[in-house]
Amino acid sequence: MIEHGSFELELTGNILTLRAYDAWNYQTAIRWSKETKEIVSSIKSHHWSSLCDLTEWELATPEIHPYVLELNVWLDANNLKYLAIVYKTAIQQSLLEKTNRVFTNVEVRYFTNVDEGETWLKKVSTPANMNSNKAGNG
Repeated sequence: MIEHGSFELELTGNILTLRAYDAWNYQTAIRWSKETKEIVSSIKSHHWSSLCDLTEWELATPEIHPYVLELNVWLDANNLKYLAIVYKTAIQQSLLEKTNRVFTNVEVRYFTNVDEGETWLKKVSTPANMNSNKAGNG
């Protein structure tokens, strides 16, 4: 099947940025997960942060939900420490809150503005904050 929707991944220092576009199907989610794991494998020996810009994203088909949960568990186990999610609609935030409940080591914050999410990540991604053992205990 052909992918529907797209994304960009960009690693800058210890911050991985996802920009999601349009409505995703299962094939797009599979590729996103694979590419995310490839990038994270190069930085997972230290704490890192992520910015998810979902302002151009139109949600996804229901069958990706278990796959997103599995990826979140993997990210949690591979040193993701801070996650800033920038969303456009309340339904996005509600769905994401459900999939993000699996995080035990990640502090997640939701924003409606990309600049606010970036500012928060820059603030918390200081060496002192990134070296503590568990998110939220700093």
